[in-house]
Amino acid sequence: MITLQIDGDQTVQLYQPLDAQQYLGVSNRTIDRWRREGWLLPAASVGRGYVYQKEALDECWKLRNQNQERLDKEITE
Repeated sequence: MITLQIDGDQTVQLYQPLDAQQYLGVSNRTIDRWRREGWLLPAASVGRGYVYQKEALDECWKLRNQNQERLDKEITE
């Protein structure tokens, strides 16, 4: 995880792919797929990789779970 200090007293935590995987409990392939599909928006690209804000990881997880619940409901109806 990378912590950046901005505007004096504000900090931003950026998660590298491995950190994001561990935080969400998913594989690197899943993180890459979610990014390509637009579920997970990176904060920035660094070299050949990406970094993510915690808020983006939380929002992605929330949206994916809501989508899965909707799909599960459609299947059972």
